Amino acid sequence: MRGTPTNSSIEKAFKILSVFSQNGRFELGVGEISRILRMHKSTVHRFLRSMEKIGVVEKSEETGKYKLGLKLYELGNSVSLKKLMVDRARIYLEDLHWYLNETVHFATLKNGEVVYLDKIIADRTFVIISEVGKRLPAHCTGLGKSMLAFLPREEVERIIREKGLKKFTRNTITSKKKLFEELELIRERGYAIDNEEIEDGLRCIAAPIFNGEGSVIAAVSISGPSSRINETTYDEYSKYVIKTAKLISNELKNINLRFL
Repeated sequence: MRGTPTNSSIEKAFKILSVFSQNGRFELGVGEISRILRMHKSTVHRFLRSMEKIGVVEKSEETGKYKLGLKLYELGNSVSLKKLMVDRARIYLEDLHWYLNETVHFATLKNGEVVYLDKIIADRTFVIISEVGKRLPAHCTGLGKSMLAFLPREEVERIIREKGLKKFTRNTITSKKKLFEELELIRERGYAIDNEEIEDGLRCIAAPIFNGEGSVIAAVSISGPSSRINETTYDEYSKYVIKTAKLISNELKNINLRFL
């Protein structure tokens, strides 16, 4: 089997970006980078032009040299912001887990999909498909629906156009009309239910988390088998989930980004 080439495009791009931090220089020209890396000038120039198009580097109109772009700052800021959110929310997630002994999830929305930021597994024998960092559709998850419910309608329309309403189980909502009716109900009662919509036998109760400006930025949920999370426990469990969401909202009131 042939090994992975060591001079891959990703590695070359990373080497070029690393030159800026290693040499303590704010701006560098193509020739300077070429000499430092012993890389052909045309190759360096090609990579810099590609990275400039996506904002990873910027070219100075005055000097013609390159510097690191704002896109790298945004990416780094996103990572640190996620950690800040998880750190501040964790104690409330642990309390919710302790009260109900069900699996607890903490997630945000990225490009119209649910991204799991944290998870505390219940001390019970029931496997749930989620994992930190994983993405799942928004229309068939309690976390996703609880966030969609508090977005502008045009934004939800866009997500539906781009992501569709894929069917996973017999209970998955695949009609745009029914989804908007569901979102209206979520706004009225303050929480969302995943009624075995992405996995048979699995139910979730989720509530949205807002920042100080009233923008929805995340959601919290409990998940478990339909034998435990059902019509007889919705009222009791939802109170704990909503309370947790409010406590986390207070902790994250100064997070100004809508979604990470």
